[in-house]
Amino acid sequence: MKEERPAPNRSAHRTCFQFVPACAAILALATALRIRGALNDLWLDEVWSLKLVSGISSPWQIFTGLHLDNNHYLNGLWLYFAGPHGKAFWYRAPSIVAGAGSVAMAGLIGRRRNGAAAFFAMLLTGFSYALVLYSSEARGYASAVFFSFLAFYALDLYLERPRWQMAALYSLSALLGLASHLIFVSVLLSSIAWSVWRMDSIHASRGQMARCLFSCQAAPALFLAWLYFVDVRRMAEGGGKARLSLLETYGTALAWALGTPPPDAMKILFCLVSVVILGAGLRLLWRERTDSFVFFAGVIVVFPILLAVVRHAETVYIRYFIISIAFLLILASFVLASLYHQGPAGKGVCCLLLGVYFAANGWHVAELFKYGRGEYREAIHYMAGHSHGAEVSIDSDNDFQVPLMLDYYAGAMGGKKMEYRLKKSGPWGAEWLVCQKESFEDPAPPHARFAESAGCQYELVKTCPTAPLSGLRWYLYQKRAGADQPAR
Repeated sequence: MKEERPAPNRSAHRTCFQFVPACAAILALATALRIRGALNDLWLDEVWSLKLVSGISSPWQIFTGLHLDNNHYLNGLWLYFAGPHGKAFWYRAPSIVAGAGSVAMAGLIGRRRNGAAAFFAMLLTGFSYALVLYSSEARGYASAVFFSFLAFYALDLYLERPRWQMAALYSLSALLGLASHLIFVSVLLSSIAWSVWRMDSIHASRGQMARCLFSCQAAPALFLAWLYFVDVRRMAEGGGKARLSLLETYGTALAWALGTPPPDAMKILFCLVSVVILGAGLRLLWRERTDSFVFFAGVIVVFPILLAVVRHAETVYIRYFIISIAFLLILASFVLASLYHQGPAGKGVCCLLLGVYFAANGWHVAELFKYGRGEYREAIHYMAGHSHGAEVSIDSDNDFQVPLMLDYYAGAMGGKKMEYRLKKSGPWGAEWLVCQKESFEDPAPPHARFAESAGCQYELVKTCPTAPLSGLRWYLYQKRAGADQPAR
């Protein structure tokens, strides 16, 4: 008698056939956004990083000789070997790769739950303005997010079934995450808390707990201790003049996780929605008796805030919470997947929420494409083309940041000689006055019409905007005609 075989599940096969191309399309579009976002001028922090590594004689000094928080180790190594005269896109290439890799890793993390969670995780991380922005500039934030996702994925597999391969993958991810940016410490602490919780919940012996922690955490802990000894304890803060409170910055970061619009009222609304999503996600994991809620609570809320308090930084930037933003989006994908499986009404809510998310983030992505991280080359070219003499004389409200950018983009002068006049050099009257503001400050010009420098009157002639969260706005003031003598 011929054996009857079960008929193939054509529905499942069809679903898989649709799922893989959909995820591939999301990954391709997310990568394209990051590539397009990298096609603009380097901004201050990127140029500053280039200047730092150009002044050292050995790549070893990136770890032991710079002692500045603007130095991100892996990114510094790339810039050092790329050289000081490369293209902006080449400097940003590792971040683009890491950003695309983060979207793929988000899908793998979501796939551990179900296909819907994988799909939503890739959508949210792929089209997040904050992740697109930091995945398209030559800094360490994109790789920190990628190695955070990889470390979480490896530890999840290790805690489920302890194997040396997963312990090694987690340790390597943690080492590279710490080398990407020290904000990765929050991932390290959250991983330790999760591991201890898991070992305690299964009533593991002290020996088993010690083996678990040693296998995964020994190498990154030793590396962090070494970094502290050779660099971190002597590290200086290189932040700007703006001062933001920790509470305000963290609340704004939660709002940016969903792509907050500029008005403060909308920022508060989006922050509250993020808090609701955070609570719903943690509650979902708790009800499922999934102890990964310990990790998510730690990496999104507890340890980033605790580290910011311990750090005593004068300025706390939103980008310091980029890992929190990334894992909040992963948690949001779990919530959306749960809604999606609750019938037509749940699917309708998912579509509505995604529509708002894409609209909010799409607006800012369009600003990034339009303005970049500041229009420094265009500003310098404008001053050269509208100067009255053969020499372009420039003054500014910052004697470090503006000259650094002027020097890097000096080629935009079109052959004209540039003279920068330091404020401390005494009274003078340069033809141009450059004022600047951080991207998160009020975009209104610092002087509505006229500014004064050394008694001379200046008129605002051009504003050079920047996309949100990164870059500097420049305001170009030119000396008024007939104002060669100091105003009385």
